[in-house]
Amino acid sequence: MPQGVRVQFPPSPQQYILYKGCPLKFTKEILEDQQARITVEFETSLLEEFKLKAVHKISSKTKIAGFRPGKAPADVVKRLYGEEVIEEEAVELLVNDIYPKLLEEAAVKPAAPGRLEKTESKNPPKFIFLIPLEPEVKLGDYHTIRMDYSPESIKEEEVDQVIHRLQLNYSTAEPAEREVRKGDMVKMKINAHLTSATEGENNEVLKDSPYQLIIGEKEGKEEQFPFEGFESYIIGLQKNEERKFNFSYPNTSSFEKLKGKEVEYSVLIQNIRELKKPELNDDFAKNLGNYQSFTDLRDSIKKELNESKTHEYDHKFYDDLIDKVISISQVKYPPQVFQEEIQRVLNNFEQNLASQNLDLNTYLKINQLEKEKFIENDIKSAAKHQLEQYLVLEEIRKQEKIELEKDELQQAYTESISEIQSNSDISKLRKQFTSKGLANRVLLQTASRLINNRVKSRLKEIVTGKMKEESEIIEKTGSNPIPEK
Repeated sequence: MPQGVRVQFPPSPQQYILYKGCPLKFTKEILEDQQARITVEFETSLLEEFKLKAVHKISSKTKIAGFRPGKAPADVVKRLYGEEVIEEEAVELLVNDIYPKLLEEAAVKPAAPGRLEKTESKNPPKFIFLIPLEPEVKLGDYHTIRMDYSPESIKEEEVDQVIHRLQLNYSTAEPAEREVRKGDMVKMKINAHLTSATEGENNEVLKDSPYQLIIGEKEGKEEQFPFEGFESYIIGLQKNEERKFNFSYPNTSSFEKLKGKEVEYSVLIQNIRELKKPELNDDFAKNLGNYQSFTDLRDSIKKELNESKTHEYDHKFYDDLIDKVISISQVKYPPQVFQEEIQRVLNNFEQNLASQNLDLNTYLKINQLEKEKFIENDIKSAAKHQLEQYLVLEEIRKQEKIELEKDELQQAYTESISEIQSNSDISKLRKQFTSKGLANRVLLQTASRLINNRVKSRLKEIVTGKMKEESEIIEKTGSNPIPEK
């Protein structure tokens, strides 16, 4: 038995079946890694029968001088190929012949092809098979899980920020022959070095590094480059003016190599331009697209931000929810199924890279990663997470008796096909799939998406208490307050 694999259940008592008139003895073990080990033993006479079949097969496939294919005597074939080759062929024929019957008698439903793990003996013949079993999920009581579902609405300040960025994008930059002021676009060259480098450490941080920024503008929540408050050293400088100053990075800095270190900066102003911003009015909105007024623009931005924020919230909400279900459940699957999922995740990752004109090797070089470690640390963890989530959602679908209506699936399929046909990359898909293959792929993806959404919606009703409230109302009133979809 492989090291680290424990028997989940004790071996079954020895059982007997008749195969071609010969009694077979077998035992079955269910291993912890969701595989079955079946040991089967039968009479030597059966192996001898298959040796004759092996001889015939070998003589049929090969040219033996003086004999037509399949007509060479057994002793000639044995003399030419040897007993060992014939025995190996016989074992293969016997295994292929007996395997389906063995699965049926042992009541084993394989999730993937099994394999002959070991030939225990040849006299009497005794084989050991290792067979991956279908994944098994024993759900915990997910009806007791409680979670709040409360996505935040977009604030007016967030809409203002988007409009402000649009305003900056449509601004014009005019040369300014004066000192740097807030709101200016400034181009500069930066040199920087550590004031006290340790032995063997390169003290150079930046060398003639070009940099441009709009004074007073900050994108995102990341730490400002090169440090917070850098702009205060720039305001008031003239074109071609240089300023030197020191800055000590705190230990909390996001710049790992500069934590707790002092850096001397030298900044040379190369260009100053004043931004002329367009007025925020109806004309500004009309120039951006099909908007009748500035109010329409604001409403559209707010709607898109709300949809994006809700989508992000939903993704995290359902991810956390399903992980909670997994944490109270037992999810088992054989290593072969896991390996298939790893390959699927890796293939999807490579396809996404290809859409960005990258391949895996280039990606690994850019990010200074080793392929084996990347697969072990990133791909495998993602595959485990996705596989377990899929298996748990599928089991919940069965328990909640969730099915798709034919009309619903047909409508969603039609919409998906229309969307693909309007996609400029459809030619690439046609190269990968036949028309029928593409249609089947879209149908499967559409059905999977609809089922997943339905299961997630049911889970949300359960964990937020909505389903319980509706059940209580139905029990009291005898009617459903909310029509079923």
